[in-house]
Amino acid sequence: MQKINGNTDGIRRSYLTLLESLFEAETDRKAFCPPVIIETLAAFTGATGREAMVYLDRSGRIETINVGGQDRVSLPTVSKRRSSDRLSGIRCIHTHPGGNGELSDVDIQSLKTLKLDAMAAVGVSEGKPTFMCVSILGERIGEEDFTVINFAPTRPEAVNDEQLWAEIHAADERIRPMEAKKAEAEIARAILVGVGDKGNETLEELRQLSDTAGFITIGTLYQPRAKSDKATYLGQGRLHDLVLEVQRLNADTVIFDDELTPAQIRNIQKVLGKTEIIDRTALILDIFSGRASTHEGRLQVELAQAKYMLPRMTGFWTHLNRMGGGGAGGGGARRGEGETQLEVDRRILRKRVDELEREIDKVKARREVQRTQRERANIPVVALVGYTNAGKSTLMNRLSGSDVLAEDKLFATLDPVSRRVNYGSGEFLLVDTVGFIHKLPHDLVNAFRATLEETKYADLLIHVVDASSDEREKQMEVVGTVLKELGAGSNPTLLAFNKCDVINDTNDIPRSKNPGESVIVISAKTGMGMDALKKAVTQALSNLRTAIKILLPLNAGAMVSRIYEVGKVEECEYREDGIYLSAVVPMADAMRVKAMAALGFD
Repeated sequence: MQKINGNTDGIRRSYLTLLESLFEAETDRKAFCPPVIIETLAAFTGATGREAMVYLDRSGRIETINVGGQDRVSLPTVSKRRSSDRLSGIRCIHTHPGGNGELSDVDIQSLKTLKLDAMAAVGVSEGKPTFMCVSILGERIGEEDFTVINFAPTRPEAVNDEQLWAEIHAADERIRPMEAKKAEAEIARAILVGVGDKGNETLEELRQLSDTAGFITIGTLYQPRAKSDKATYLGQGRLHDLVLEVQRLNADTVIFDDELTPAQIRNIQKVLGKTEIIDRTALILDIFSGRASTHEGRLQVELAQAKYMLPRMTGFWTHLNRMGGGGAGGGGARRGEGETQLEVDRRILRKRVDELEREIDKVKARREVQRTQRERANIPVVALVGYTNAGKSTLMNRLSGSDVLAEDKLFATLDPVSRRVNYGSGEFLLVDTVGFIHKLPHDLVNAFRATLEETKYADLLIHVVDASSDEREKQMEVVGTVLKELGAGSNPTLLAFNKCDVINDTNDIPRSKNPGESVIVISAKTGMGMDALKKAVTQALSNLRTAIKILLPLNAGAMVSRIYEVGKVEECEYREDGIYLSAVVPMADAMRVKAMAALGFD
């Protein structure tokens, strides 16, 4: 358990234990002031007469807890500073004895110096909270100072979480220096748009995709309805709201959270004019295009892009309707030329699709040859699967000692990577696969089928789950659905709940609903749970092997070498009558050894 910092002299151990319990407490990451923190801090201050201060990151995780005198609390260094141009990503909640929750000059200066998300003070009287005051940075004044927005005193339980979080995100933009804002002016500014019955939070993943693609998200618009409008995606009234929002925010691009039909694109473009329109599929394809580094990966992405473009090419030729001067004859001739050129381009694109499909068929054939060779060599395959950004590449590095690119971004790695690994019980091939995602484009799944089918033939799957995500249950369902589509739904699987170093309580990790499926709690970043995972992998692979005790002929040196390569030799003794071996080997190798053994199994 983490330590309480500051002036703890003379404080009973039981009171410090009370504060320490906060490190393990369950908190709602969406709550600005989790009630358990307010109640615990108030109880501590009421009992000791000292201030207590908690620093939380935006996921609700407590960074540090500090104790000080009644006049002030010593300020720790904020360890998770993101950038000198942005807020720190940390908010501070602390107590004031005597019932006065007003922020002091020291509190405000700390807010400015550390560029905190927010500074909150809670008055405490007789161990109970009275009222709370919150301040957030306003506009930048020069390079070093800021104005401050002070919110009216309120009781902690009546805090408007949504308002405070919106103001924090707005402050992130307000305090940026002009130089940084000018540099960002060249980057496309996007509004995110979605339709559905699950609330605006469904756009959070689209925001991550937008950030990954290099857009600056400046606004969102969501319409609660069962399904999108067939003609314009949004209803007419909400589409009008979108036009006004584009004008108000001076947006360059509108990104939609679903794949738009060609008709929807044409109708929306008529309303939005020159504003760029991108749907979810085009956005994901753009990200994949930038991330593919191997010849195979580039082929697969280009095929998916070509299939996406074919039915949508008409929209890219609408500018031809504006060519030429007056007169019906002139306009008709121009349109005819445009239609002819459109058909030419369609034929070229169809031809390219055929070429790409043939190339990918060759890739698939090569993979089948490689798979056959692996099967002959009896090298088991362990495949890492999971939702994008669950930490598969970081886990790949941790398990294999490799240096696969691992970033806190969606689709940080795209091309499949494999490494030979041996934990002492025999060699196996560890394969990292492309991450899955909600609404993964159908053409992309088909294009990557040659790669994704590696999961179908894997002897063991390690399903990596982001345990810190609020959407982990939905993400697991998405992965399960894709695996079933690929024919890998019944493969032996280990559930590895990753990023458990940043969650408050691992006891709420769900148990597997599938019989025989093991659950392991890990952190690929810190190494937590790695021994348990390696042991589980070894055990799962051992179920595919068998123990043998056998006497081979003296001329069976090649077979002995083979057993050393693919199995775990426990004893090897050269005797006058043959070579005695005690080993654990793959089932197929055990059958071969048995067939050539002079005396059979001992």
